Amino acid sequence: MARSLNDTFTLREQLKWFSQRAKDLATEAKPIDDDVTFFLSRINFPTTREIYRDIDKPNFKIKSYYLHNKVMWVDAGIKEMNMTASNLRNDFEDVIRQNEVLVAVMRNNPSPRVQRDAYIRNLEASAHGIDEYVSKSIQQGIEIMTQVKVYNEKIRERHGYRFWWKQEGTKFKYFRNKADQKAFARNLDSLDRIDKIIQEEVESALNKAEERSKKLAQN
Repeated sequence: MARSLNDTFTLREQLKWFSQRAKDLATEAKPIDDDVTFFLSRINFPTTREIYRDIDKPNFKIKSYYLHNKVMWVDAGIKEMNMTASNLRNDFEDVIRQNEVLVAVMRNNPSPRVQRDAYIRNLEASAHGIDEYVSKSIQQGIEIMTQVKVYNEKIRERHGYRFWWKQEGTKFKYFRNKADQKAFARNLDSLDRIDKIIQEEVESALNKAEERSKKLAQN
């Protein structure tokens, strides 16, 4: 999980860096205001880090209902993030190709202003899409991985078994009636309940990870 988290942070920073480069390229084109200059400058999508994914993870036997579900989400999320990063590369390469094709078809009837405007729109749209993906999907993935890490550390402590039973034990003898037991049952609501219980520790871990990420970026 630690390796997957590290790779996810790395991918996030790589995408944020590239998004800014795409915005800068669009900004570079905007001051040009004539009817004779095509804008052909380009950048390449960087080689991004593939997030580590243990292919045996879905086969892990985990007694904790909370960890079992979160680990399944992490596995599916990592697979999706790796695929999305590859698709983002292909999408941006399409933007570059479209610009080159547009310039080529305008040779007989030049319209540089139209070409520049289309290129700027596509660059900004690509950057916006990356920013939205980073702020929502990748950040959610980081949070879920951190929840797994925090909860797993708590149940691995000396008296972690007691903590686990306190959060997930569903034997009837621990409840006054069947309704109380059902409300505490292992379901999606119980995941939300445990999320809130460990929320403060998760936020603390996320803040520390963000600080470490910033220090590494500065170096």
